[in-house]
Amino acid sequence: MIYADVPGGEELLAWFGKVPTFHDAEIISLSLTRTGTSELKIHGWIKTDAIDPNGYFVLDKHAVVTFCLDGVVDLQLDGFSGQNVIAGLMLQRATDRGRSAYYREPEDAQDIEIELLPCYGLDGFIRAQKVRISFAAGRPVAAR
Repeated sequence: MIYADVPGGEELLAWFGKVPTFHDAEIISLSLTRTGTSELKIHGWIKTDAIDPNGYFVLDKHAVVTFCLDGVVDLQLDGFSGQNVIAGLMLQRATDRGRSAYYREPEDAQDIEIELLPCYGLDGFIRAQKVRISFAAGRPVAAR
């Protein structure tokens, strides 16, 4: 399980109680830099089996999860919108997809890829040399 290999991953697993799928999670922000750390922030939660009075599943363990990406080496993104909901997020070693031909460094088996599965708005993948995870429990503060 790759979350155990990523700094902050064990803490995230402890918070959610399982590997998060990020199904219907919303991308809050994405900041890309050529050098230094890029950041992907996502509002995620765990869906319970309980149903609320309006007939919706109860969502628990809300958190704003930040993926810090050091050394972004490749990406392919599509569909940015005013609201960006993903069908899921896959955190994995980037061994199946080769690097873009224009990148100057050789492919590294330690590269990590975040794949954003499409639903509405932003989707695609980001590959980085290193990933760290942090989170703030609770819902995101509303934008003004």
